[in-house]
Amino acid sequence: MAPSLAAAIALGFGIATGAYVAERDTWPSALERARREGWRALELTAIRLERLEGLVRLLADDPDALDGFERVSVHAPANDVRADPATIVELVRHLPYDIVLHPDIYRGQGWIRELGSRAVFENMDVTKGFGRDARDLSEIFRALPEAAFCLDVAHVRTNDPSLALGHDLLDRHGGRLRQLHVSGIEPDGAHRPTTDADLTLYAPLLERCGGVPWLLEAELAEVEP
Repeated sequence: MAPSLAAAIALGFGIATGAYVAERDTWPSALERARREGWRALELTAIRLERLEGLVRLLADDPDALDGFERVSVHAPANDVRADPATIVELVRHLPYDIVLHPDIYRGQGWIRELGSRAVFENMDVTKGFGRDARDLSEIFRALPEAAFCLDVAHVRTNDPSLALGHDLLDRHGGRLRQLHVSGIEPDGAHRPTTDADLTLYAPLLERCGGVPWLLEAELAEVEP
């Protein structure tokens, strides 16, 4: 059985609002649940443009909406970027949080330099054509030397079930590490609840990543309060 919520928080886990299937499209509901469950590290999963727009409106209307969370990041849109890049740029550039970016989508976009160290690139899953390994991320970091790194352990798994790729990513880019993404995952990249077996498999990578939040992108399976 996966650890209790209290134990997970004590271990360094946080929550990404995208893990909340019922609440993830409604910011007040997602934030209320995360606060009720006691998470201290939070990623706001604005994976679609409409979610990002809603988040910006919420923060404008209620500047205290994120009070009580010790560390906050925002996952930038990954689905609408090419359709409406200018809107996303204007919404993201003024948020005072780390911005998590997909390298296959945001590669070569000069405005990201404005984010400085708040630009955080994650490694991609097996379905993506770029951003899956240390060499691809080296290209990103050469262009954006202030940018940081998010290790997505589940994405590593889809590319290399042995997880040796994860150790290579940490060997090459661990000095930039800002946070982790952790979840259960299917071979095709579909997220599923995070099981105890998943966490046991990931343990050698997690042990190398103390001091940064481990953000759950899928809820813990069979968890007790």
